[in-house]
Amino acid sequence: MPANLQRFLPIILLAFFLLFVVPSLLHKHSSSKGPSSEDLSNQTIATMNNVDKAEVAFRSAHGDYTSNVADLLALDHALGKAFSQGIVASVNASTDGKTYYGQVASVYLDLVRARTGNKVLVKSCLVVKSGSGVACPAPPAAKTTTTTTTTTSTTTGQ
Repeated sequence: MPANLQRFLPIILLAFFLLFVVPSLLHKHSSSKGPSSEDLSNQTIATMNNVDKAEVAFRSAHGDYTSNVADLLALDHALGKAFSQGIVASVNASTDGKTYYGQVASVYLDLVRARTGNKVLVKSCLVVKSGSGVACPAPPAAKTTTTTTTTTSTTTGQ
């Protein structure tokens, strides 16, 4: 090593240390600035409902379901905001357009819904990553019907 470079080597090492090592040691990591796990979970569920409503609206306007998420964005602008926060959606329609399959997913939840006409065929939810407040939507309460029967007995005496 040339003599001039040997003189500056301690200064170069000190500069390297001050420029790269010290800032990384002093840098405090801030908490995440995105939505909380509960918020993102709720937004995923809301997005699935919005996709379903948009598909139904598209079908009522055009007679068939669509396979294009962009068609749904034109009907519901709130979907664009959800997609910018890490929620993804995909839709497929049958060749006759009478059935659609939709999937909405985030880091925490994966939701699937399929519909033929006005009837929901499949509605499922999978928790991909658990977190505070992450839960699949509760299924609707089953309607219970009760039937009462009355019996009468007659006795005859002799």
